Amino acid sequence: MKITRRQAREITLCLVFDFGFNSEEKPEELLDLYVRYFPEADEEQVTEEIKNDDYISKVYFGVAEKIDALDETIKNCSLKWKLERMSRVSVSILRLAVYELLYIDSIPTEVSINEAVELAKKYDNDESYTFINGVLGAVAKQLEANGLAEASSAESDENEGGKE
Repeated sequence: MKITRRQAREITLCLVFDFGFNSEEKPEELLDLYVRYFPEADEEQVTEEIKNDDYISKVYFGVAEKIDALDETIKNCSLKWKLERMSRVSVSILRLAVYELLYIDSIPTEVSINEAVELAKKYDNDESYTFINGVLGAVAKQLEANGLAEASSAESDENEGGKE
């Protein structure tokens, strides 16, 4: 079974969500624990695919490394809302999507936002997807206003490796 990008995004969401509760743990240990108890964990191929998936590794470990900066961006773009007032699922979806917007050039802004909205529709409450769409729209506007979207796009064309 090959993991699709959507499945990888959902797995990454679970990992980011778990890290939000266990940030004192090493991200590598949480990944190992997740893989051990993954529903299809008896299939060695699936667990290896999860551990070796480029998207999962880049985004999950990237979110863990840059969580403070991501949270600051979310706070700045979610007027009148503190992270503590948001659902844990919403915060996890926003962290994942903001990481994509800031650090992964190969994923278009619209795709990151749309996928985050779809995750919210599937895993969060009924109103959360509009909130997430609004926050991510504000992040995208801020990036555009700061010229980061254009600069990162040019940088991506030059080195084909993304923003990192």
